[in-house]
Order: sequence, then structure tokens, then C-alpha cells
Amino acid sequence: MVGHRGVVKLHQENSLAGFRRAIELGIPAVELDVRLTADRVPVVLHDADLARLTGDLLDVRDLTWDQVSKLRLRREVLMGTDAAGRSVRVSYEQEERISQLAEVLAEIAPRIPINVELKLDFTRWWEVEVGTIVAKAIVDARVADRVIVTSFDPRKLRAVRRVARDLAVGFCFDDGMLELARPVLDRLPAVRDPRTADVRPGQNGRWWLTRLLDSDLVGRLLDTHVVGAEHTLIGHRTVERLHRKGVAIGTHTIFPLGSTTGKLFATSADQEAEVWRLVELGVDWIESDDPERLLALIG
Repeated sequence: MVGHRGVVKLHQENSLAGFRRAIELGIPAVELDVRLTADRVPVVLHDADLARLTGDLLDVRDLTWDQVSKLRLRREVLMGTDAAGRSVRVSYEQEERISQLAEVLAEIAPRIPINVELKLDFTRWWEVEVGTIVAKAIVDARVADRVIVTSFDPRKLRAVRRVARDLAVGFCFDDGMLELARPVLDRLPAVRDPRTADVRPGQNGRWWLTRLLDSDLVGRLLDTHVVGAEHTLIGHRTVERLHRKGVAIGTHTIFPLGSTTGKLFATSADQEAEVWRLVELGVDWIESDDPERLLALIG
């Protein structure tokens, strides 16, 4: 199991305090997000816009590391909306600072594995150098065997591979990837996996994404052997098919606290039955906003 952005119920997301707590709790691995500052320093941060996390109306891409280092993650953070559309806020004991990727790799990676996610950035889609910079940071820290790099942006993964061919990288699937095509897909006969209780709009799109995931077409194009997928896309034969091809598959996000994008969660995301379904299928890891709860459930 993997602590999504650390242990966000106890410490601010992507904070060193959260990663340290994960180690104390016996969480086997953590996931974190990386963005670049204006002077190209990789920092561990989910949002480009700092309003939610620090309260500053600034963009991390327009600030130098010296400026970012003076900011603090707030004591009360909006985690987004829950499955019912209600705002979720979490309060913490103290503010936390924003960390450079290098210091997190140096302290945390030797103790537990890390999934480093390179954020998909629609407003600056042409920028892919974060992949090159992050790959170099991982190699320089000598923790390539303790890290995987994932992204929803295949170009950033290619940039990683150009620097570090042996580093494990994987494309990520979100179940809303075909949302723009939904008006067309919804005109087709309804198809869905009868084993899932997910009845949100866009069932046809999710069905086609599951077929794409099962085929490992993206992995073959990128020459990767790791994939991350939203749990709603993992069908009854997905893991079997990918394992047969030598591909490791992880899933996200179970027991979510909130969605910062406004996207509705599948109700199954917060159900223990979904955890057991994924375990029975044999997924290689499960990311969770509440890794303590997941650890107590499956050990």
C-alpha cells in the first residue's frame, strides 16, 4: 500500500512531516508530486497555484526556490469535495514548509520506496523538462532502485527515460480521460463491467479505457513495465493480462478525503469491498488518502 501524498489526515500533503509519519506507522511506501520553481528547482508540491495550500495568490512556476522556501503550508487546508459534493477541510497542529525533491529523496527513499508523480499541466503543456530534472535528481541521489516515476503526461515520461533508461516509469490512467468524447460515446450501446457498482455518467468511456489499459498499448509505445490506474478501470481480468506481459499495476485512490478537481468519486472508493476486490485481483499496490485505515484492513 502507498500513502497518497504522505498521511494527509495527520500532516499536510507532500510534507516531510507526513512522509516521516508514514515511516513511523509502518506504511510500506509513499507517493508525492513534483513541480518546478522559476529557477528550475524540483519541489514536492501538488498544486501549481499556491492559493489552496499556502493562501498566497502566486504560482510556484513564477517563484524562485528562495521565495518558495519562505512559504508555509497552512494549518487548515481545503482537500476538495467528497462523494456528496461537500467541501472537506483538514486542520493540522502546525504549519509545514515546502521541501525540495532532493532532500525528500535523501531522507525518505533509503527507508521506504517512493512513487514520484510528474504533474500534467494543461496551461504549460509544452514544458517537459521536469522529467529530465527529476530523473537527474533521482540518479544523483543514488536511489533509482527505490523510486518509480509516474505521470499522466507521456512526454514527461519520455524525458525521464532519456536521462535514466533503467529507472522504472509508468503511465497513469484516470477514468475521466475520455470525458470530452462522452457526448459521442454515450450514443453507443451501453457497455460496462457488470462486476462494478459504478453507475456514474460516462460508463462507456470507462469501458473503453479499461480495454486500453488491458492491452498495454501505451506501455508498449513508451517501453514501460509499470502502470498506474484508477481503481474503477481495473476489470476482472486486467491484472492477469498485465502481469502476463510483465507489467506491474498499481491503483488509486482508495479512501479519498476529497477531490480538488471537482470530479465526483465513485462510491466504491470508500468501500472496504472495493479494497478486497482489488486485493483478490492481485494489484501490486493501492494508494490511499487514509493509509492507516488501509493498513489496518489488509496489513
